[in-house]
Amino acid sequence: MTVKSDSNVDVDIEKQPKSTELDDSEEYDYITVPPDGGFGWVVLFACFMINLIVDGFLYAFGAISEDIKKHFNCQEWQVSLVMSLACGFYLLIGPVASALCNKWGCRKVGIIGSVTAGLAVALSVLSPNVYVMWLSFGLIGGIGMGLVYLPSIIMVGYYFEEKRAIATGIVTTGTGIGAIGSGPLSKFLFKQFGWRYGLVILSVFLLCCAICCVFMRRLKPIRKRRTLPSNEIVDDSVFSETATSVVNHAAVITPTKDVPSSNFSELKIDDKTKKRSRTESALSTKSRHSIKAEDAVRPLYKEDVLYQGDTRDLPEYRSHRDIPSYIQDTTKVPEVVEKSKMKAFWDVFLSMTNFDLLADKKMIILCLANVCSMVGYYTPYLFIPKYAQFERSVPEISSIFLLSIISFSNTPARFLSGWITKLPYMTPLLVNNIGLTVAGVSSLLVPFCTNHLLLILFCIVWGGFIAFHVSLSPVITCDLVGLERYSNALGLVLMFRGITSLSAPPIMGAIRDVTNSFDIAFIIGGISFLVSALMHFHLMWINHREKKQVDGTKKSIDIQANPMASDI
Repeated sequence: MTVKSDSNVDVDIEKQPKSTELDDSEEYDYITVPPDGGFGWVVLFACFMINLIVDGFLYAFGAISEDIKKHFNCQEWQVSLVMSLACGFYLLIGPVASALCNKWGCRKVGIIGSVTAGLAVALSVLSPNVYVMWLSFGLIGGIGMGLVYLPSIIMVGYYFEEKRAIATGIVTTGTGIGAIGSGPLSKFLFKQFGWRYGLVILSVFLLCCAICCVFMRRLKPIRKRRTLPSNEIVDDSVFSETATSVVNHAAVITPTKDVPSSNFSELKIDDKTKKRSRTESALSTKSRHSIKAEDAVRPLYKEDVLYQGDTRDLPEYRSHRDIPSYIQDTTKVPEVVEKSKMKAFWDVFLSMTNFDLLADKKMIILCLANVCSMVGYYTPYLFIPKYAQFERSVPEISSIFLLSIISFSNTPARFLSGWITKLPYMTPLLVNNIGLTVAGVSSLLVPFCTNHLLLILFCIVWGGFIAFHVSLSPVITCDLVGLERYSNALGLVLMFRGITSLSAPPIMGAIRDVTNSFDIAFIIGGISFLVSALMHFHLMWINHREKKQVDGTKKSIDIQANPMASDI
């Protein structure tokens, strides 16, 4: 059949043939084209509910931790470690969960994750001490929640392309709504039924995520004619000689004194060439082997499936005439000499955990900046109810609702962050830095919030501005490393965040145990946000310097291509 894109360009696509007709013809690729609607809305609602339940459950822990602390008669750092283990492994399991989804599908992985999380949390009420709860609730429960959360993110990218930004916004709303209601609901259940039965009821909600995962089905692949290899295209004179000659000319230019030779290979000829890094032209690095139907349905072979921003802003997207061509060009199946039954798993896992990417200085700065931001990220969620109740004499029910206020401010701010970045001069990196700076300053001022009203003001400000950092991190990561290395970069960022999440909350809890106050914990959190902001500002300076180098190189190319221009 023929599909028409928005630009009214016909695309040669055929429906999936019967299984007996599936072949490895080098003339065709099999691809999965997101419906951007239809059954996708059902999948989106399922992902919305998963985010509502899982994230809401984790963010509500600050409302119920005091009950667990009293029951086990433990210190603050010990009960904080329950939460930190859950959040840490929730993030650390990301590369493994992605690889499992690529191998066995999001439905199976999500169902296993939800059952694991629900049973682990339910059985944790039988823990004889807090140490067993670390294992059941923290370690096993965290891994289970990570296994159900990652599929919900993958399926949004799998089912939505043009409407990716809208779909992502709807799903993240689930996180906000869940966090708004989970705190008061958890406290209500604990008061009515006791902490054991209350936690069992909450675990039932986690089990319900398995129902949502049932709707995560794979798309049917379609067959699309492949573009010719670059040498055949040039021989047939399909593309202009001018474009080819400019590229070849640029390849032999030697670096100038203003451009270090080590960085010269990374420079792009101009902005137009940068946006067409992988197009259907002589510059394409298309694999010699066609994409098989069995690989086309595997979500993690699509380079942008984990991207949570607006795909229409990606250079790779804008450089293609239609969505099927874009998907065909950004679906990459690694080639191996010896095939393995676990190839689909190892392809993704090894890619997302490839530490070679840390040779890039910008990637090291980005990972360390995320470490700093995560040091203080969970402090308000864990400690603001206790801080308000025990150090500012705020009634218990009012202190619990402070968590809801944070989320109430956080949810619309996530939506607004995308719109703000489209304003003139407001880049994602700049908006992120503003958010981190304001969040850091507001955290430093928490010790001066001496009454309930000022604490409410802090929750509104901090919840709103930290949302910029959370929602724009994927976009910033992709901008820094490019779409082709995005999954690898995201995997490393999740690992650094996960390691920090394991250690930061118990350390903050230990500080509270020693000082008998949460003031220092909030101050450390504020400083960590500001340090993270400074690192991100340094990334802005590096980008600005590289842009000047690119402009200088472009000018040199223009002068050598047209010597007369230098005399004008």
